[in-house]
Amino acid sequence: MRLFIFLLFIFLYSGASSQATVDPWIRSQLGKVKWFQSYEGVLADYHPILIILASDSVQIAGYLIHKGDKKSHRLLGDWKKKGTFELQERDEYDRLTGYLKGIITKDQVHMEWMSADQSRMFPIIAFPTTLIKIKNFKPAAEWIQIASTPPVTISVQKMDYGIVSGVAHRNGTYTRFEGYCLDGTCGIWNTVFQNQGGAPIRVQMRQRDAQTYKAVMDEKEYPAQLTVNFPLSIRQFDNSMGFLDFVYPQLESESYESWVSSWVDKTWAEGVSYLTTINEQNASERLVHRSSGWIEVLDADENYVSGLATYINPGSTRRECFVLLKKEDVILSTSELLNTASDLKKAETLALKIAAQKTDEEYMTWLNKAGYKYLVPTREGIVMLTAFDMIYGDDIRLLPLEQSKEMIKKKYWRNFGWQ
Repeated sequence: MRLFIFLLFIFLYSGASSQATVDPWIRSQLGKVKWFQSYEGVLADYHPILIILASDSVQIAGYLIHKGDKKSHRLLGDWKKKGTFELQERDEYDRLTGYLKGIITKDQVHMEWMSADQSRMFPIIAFPTTLIKIKNFKPAAEWIQIASTPPVTISVQKMDYGIVSGVAHRNGTYTRFEGYCLDGTCGIWNTVFQNQGGAPIRVQMRQRDAQTYKAVMDEKEYPAQLTVNFPLSIRQFDNSMGFLDFVYPQLESESYESWVSSWVDKTWAEGVSYLTTINEQNASERLVHRSSGWIEVLDADENYVSGLATYINPGSTRRECFVLLKKEDVILSTSELLNTASDLKKAETLALKIAAQKTDEEYMTWLNKAGYKYLVPTREGIVMLTAFDMIYGDDIRLLPLEQSKEMIKKKYWRNFGWQ
């Protein structure tokens, strides 16, 4: 009997507690609250949000709150025991501002936000505020070499909330990938490599210690070496009208930091000013602006780091390559690396010839129009990249080492191990 009374007390207390923590608007939309949860996460990979949800097992109601400007938007939809949830998002004037569609469980929210006119979509991932998830994890860029046949090298960025992305080089081909972490330190993560010669390759990376991984590719195990590890810096600004983000590795170089600052500061200040201004207009539209940029490392060792910066504004994209000579603490531009200005055109022509061997007609038409304008030296030769396109993304081609040597000044060969 005492046990029954104790359990009844716990049940009643739990229900009363849920009712007490729910604000008046949520309570007005629901009957007796049977479930309540708050989640912290990110919108569009980098931008912090808080999601508060409650349900009476018939309806689900709550808020999506941007931590940038503290503005909240109401969420309302039908409760489901399983399957996909579809929630309406409305502002304080009850104007429809968007939709959320995806999975809600006690352990996570994994949804997609879509604007009211269905023209803009961004992913949402969030975890309960009471759950420790990637709490002590620091975003990092890693360079990993997998001893498979053929060998694979990976340049990966590991972000908060379990998101990974990067570039894989296999059998002379570069491909981009995205994936997700399976544990709280992102020591285990999954992805898929596209394979021009066959089916996509399923990959799981399991970190053993600070220098080694075990790579599992299509169920076969290979040793892997983590040769370079850089902390990542994340600039972000967001409000209810949009967001800016710029992610780049910390390379402990004054010349590199100066180069990054000169490359992004003016554009960043203009973006912050624009977002602040439109957020003050109290419009019904949501998340109408995004500017996003990143710096990725394509190769690195004790002598140098080579890579590419990209910044995407609505209607335009900027890119610039760099080589950091570590000992000299000098940033080299493409023009400083080349023997003559015409060598860039020569490299572009060679990249197009290589692409034509394995590319369909429609994609090749785009490549001929876009061209390969960006040149990055690596230990295996010159890597050529196109501009970044919102439909096609970009294309990355490796030029043969001997032909690469013909274009780069000989005094820099030793930095890349070309002797």
